[in-house]
Amino acid sequence: MTENRTRTRLKVLAALVALMFAALTTRLWFLQVLASQQFTAEANQNEVRLATVEPLRGEILDRHGRVLVTNRASTVVMVDKLAMQGREEEVLYRLSKTLQVPLQDIVDRLNSLRYLPYQPIPVAEDVDKEKVFYIKEHPELFPGVTYELAPLRDYPNGDLAAHILGYVGEISQEQMGQPEFRGYKLGETVGKAGVEATYERYLHGKPGQREIQVNAQGKVLDENFGGIPPTPGDNLLLSIDLNVQKLAEQSLTLGIEQARHVTERVAGRLKATGGAVVVMDPRNGQVLAMASNPTYDPAIWSGGLTTSEAHTLDLCGFQEKRCPPPSHNLPLLDRPIQASYPPGSTFKPFVALASLKDRFAKPNGHYSCPASYVAPGDTSGTVFHNWSPSNYGYISLSEALVISCDTVFYQFGWDYWVAYYRSIHRRPPTPNELMQKELATLGFGRDTGIDIPGESSGRLPTPEFKARLVKQEPKIFSPGERIWLPGDYINMSIGQGFMLTTPMQLAVAYSAIANGGTLWAPRLGYSLQNPDGTPAGRVPSVSTGRVPLPKKTVIFVRNALTGVPRIGTAAFAFAGFPLSRIPVAGKTGTADIAGKQPFSWFAAMAPANHPRYVVVVMVEQGGHGATTAAPIARRILEGLFGLSTPAELRLGQIAD
Repeated sequence: MTENRTRTRLKVLAALVALMFAALTTRLWFLQVLASQQFTAEANQNEVRLATVEPLRGEILDRHGRVLVTNRASTVVMVDKLAMQGREEEVLYRLSKTLQVPLQDIVDRLNSLRYLPYQPIPVAEDVDKEKVFYIKEHPELFPGVTYELAPLRDYPNGDLAAHILGYVGEISQEQMGQPEFRGYKLGETVGKAGVEATYERYLHGKPGQREIQVNAQGKVLDENFGGIPPTPGDNLLLSIDLNVQKLAEQSLTLGIEQARHVTERVAGRLKATGGAVVVMDPRNGQVLAMASNPTYDPAIWSGGLTTSEAHTLDLCGFQEKRCPPPSHNLPLLDRPIQASYPPGSTFKPFVALASLKDRFAKPNGHYSCPASYVAPGDTSGTVFHNWSPSNYGYISLSEALVISCDTVFYQFGWDYWVAYYRSIHRRPPTPNELMQKELATLGFGRDTGIDIPGESSGRLPTPEFKARLVKQEPKIFSPGERIWLPGDYINMSIGQGFMLTTPMQLAVAYSAIANGGTLWAPRLGYSLQNPDGTPAGRVPSVSTGRVPLPKKTVIFVRNALTGVPRIGTAAFAFAGFPLSRIPVAGKTGTADIAGKQPFSWFAAMAPANHPRYVVVVMVEQGGHGATTAAPIARRILEGLFGLSTPAELRLGQIAD
């Protein structure tokens, strides 16, 4: 019995051993045969790490191929955490002092999740050669610290066209979540503003990959084990003409500086705190120049901003509501497209077009131009004054534009009020906001569609807008002012009241007058080039609408405006200009803002019979339109037509 039991146990044990050997053999066969490819790949992955290599960003050129933005070699200091030999605190402190970079900034870079632990991490860009030489000559003081050359955006013309070009920076978490940045990785450089942002997908190029060989402990054995080279980005040609851009910026700066030495009788010594210029081709919407003053140097963003640099940009005042008053007058603000102002009398040609459309005015009609105006039946005692104290009697619509008669346009504003009043007292009420409807067709109150981000749509005020404003700020209105009143239309008729427009909106609207009625979306992009310089496509012009009037009516207004620089409000500013050879149609404007000096405007079209250029100039707190803006526009026109441009402007007289 005992012998049989022992024999049985041995048989069971033998079976178990055989089963175990069979399982082990099967497992070895699986690992060595079936799963060999998987484990080979995993082994290679343990040996080779992949790092993204950023592509060389495309250049930005003017319409003639002259360089506006390129790339230059920048010295980047790198830190390899694994090679610091346990001396991190000592080395980083010494490195901070040497580079003059805050220690916390270096530590934040080293701890950032966007960098892989086995690759050297950049801690400072565009480092001086002297500092790099010192680090290189003292390797015992800086273990794990190396340097390399990397491309950095370069601006050969300094701050020229800064607001157009924009700037680049490290991609943000917010951008990472946007569809247009799908496939991007943390740490990549992207466009943050201007055409750098709009044309990012063309300029960026295609990143490459670098293979880094490491051992089991993560130590780098070969930083260039292999990989895929990056593909450079395309070059972008702008519609901007480098010479015209220089002309516009120089003329604007000159006018602002000279205006600060002018004293107007009521306004006092002019502050001239900033300004804008737009030069546009009215035949296609291409922007030849766009200037904003004050400006900034886009190179300031390279390698990150210091505290003092951020202060010069008024970043707090520009981005936040609860900040101290800006000390540099918001240099980041792109005034041609992001700032809205009352347009003053530069708005009158469009009110004239609207009044002709709605038959409140006739091309051959005559209108009273007294020194002041009181709305019919008004008992509030409100008097609306003309800019001039003279009574000009009855004048034509053309003459009203030439001498900028406010009181003629007040009458048109009253006509629009009557049409509105009658519409809301019908049964049922059918509000008829005729003036807003007509002005909207001219592009006011909406984006122009320019191809850079951040555009303001201005404001085309309506009764609904005023109702919302009264609800938000009831204390600024007396009880009788809390509804839409005749005065709201009367003020809007001369570009005042709640009306706001950007200089670019005004340039688009004047371009429509210049070309006979077509509104074009402004375009800064002109064409694209492959990295080798071969053409890669054009940026098309886009029409956004037409003036709902016969072309002859639009041309009538354009022809009327030729009298402004000849015998009208800009005659003094254009004295001596060859108007017989180069006719100019234009309009002055003086906009009033409570608590500030008048804002100076001038819009011009030249040559008036077949305009090739529209020039719009605005100077904040620059006095009357004829005082500062018109002389700046004249100097720009002189440069455009090859005439000599003076070193000093002849500022105009006090005229609207």
